[in-house]
Amino acid sequence: METLRLPATMESLEIFRLFVLGRLRQLNMVQDLVFKVELVLEEVLTNVIHYSYPEKTGEVEVGCAIEGNEKFCFCVTDWGIPFNPLERPDPELCEDISERHVGGLGIYLVRHLVDELCYHRQEGGNTLTFCFRLHEA
Repeated sequence: METLRLPATMESLEIFRLFVLGRLRQLNMVQDLVFKVELVLEEVLTNVIHYSYPEKTGEVEVGCAIEGNEKFCFCVTDWGIPFNPLERPDPELCEDISERHVGGLGIYLVRHLVDELCYHRQEGGNTLTFCFRLHEA
């Protein structure tokens, strides 16, 4: 897996985007998949940048891999506060927008865009892995 580690700042977002999309474009994938990957990457990195290190600055690492000819995966690791977004309940979409709790829509969106999503915490880091099928099943 190729990885890139940078400061967890908004200035790093574009560098990460170019890194991941560069690996994906090597596969000559359709724009629909590129759009999904880009949207998920931006949502997750923005959350890491804003919330993982509340009292200090830290780093974030992004890795990319192609699994056979079946899947494109990327993972995002930070060493900030422990947080498993998969434990959050889905937001109540039926509620009036003025009565909804803030937060939760981003991970809800991510869950529906990826084919596989997993979280683990080890060695002081949070790692989310996102996989996309390269071909329809």
